[in-house]
Amino acid sequence: MARYYFCIYEGSELVPDEEGSKFNSQEAAVQGAARAAAEIGTSRLVKGDLRDVVIEVRDERRQRVSTVTVSIKIEWHTPLSLVRNP
Repeated sequence: MARYYFCIYEGSELVPDEEGSKFNSQEAAVQGAARAAAEIGTSRLVKGDLRDVVIEVRDERRQRVSTVTVSIKIEWHTPLSLVRNP
């Protein structure tokens, strides 16, 4: 098993993963990063934070092997005042 690191962007700042996690393959690591990004996005949505979640997946040599981006976009098709006070 190889160790992969999930470095997360907080705005324009990259927060490094110092511990990493072991995965059987690069594909498994990317799937793990996608799950983590979805969880982060879900917790941000509850707080009203709609920023993209970006995770760089890095290998044991700390080389970037993949970038996972999760976006949340809400489009209102009625005025917000009508939604809140029907």
